[in-house]
Amino acid sequence: MTLTLYLLACHAAGDFVLQTDRMAEQKFDDLAICLLHCAVYTAVFLPVVVAVGWSVVRTAAFATIVFAIHAAIDSRRWNDAVPIWSDQALHVIALALAVAVSGVVAA
Repeated sequence: MTLTLYLLACHAAGDFVLQTDRMAEQKFDDLAICLLHCAVYTAVFLPVVVAVGWSVVRTAAFATIVFAIHAAIDSRRWNDAVPIWSDQALHVIALALAVAVSGVVAA
């Protein structure tokens, strides 16, 4: 349960606190900005997964999955048609998938 709360806190920090106005405004039209946001977002999780003792392989798998799925969600051009709660639900589901899949990859 504690890991879940830490991951949700990381998500909030990476997707809201550390996302600049420029990133939020331009990530749908500028791939470089989207990838920068996703890199910052992903980096926020690394101290937590290292602290819980994940292996290098699992940490790398998790980070790759988080980055890729976040980029896919945030690069969509139809964002204005999707309510913020749907966007955030997709991100939380993506985190759960990343945790599950990274555990399988590292096993």
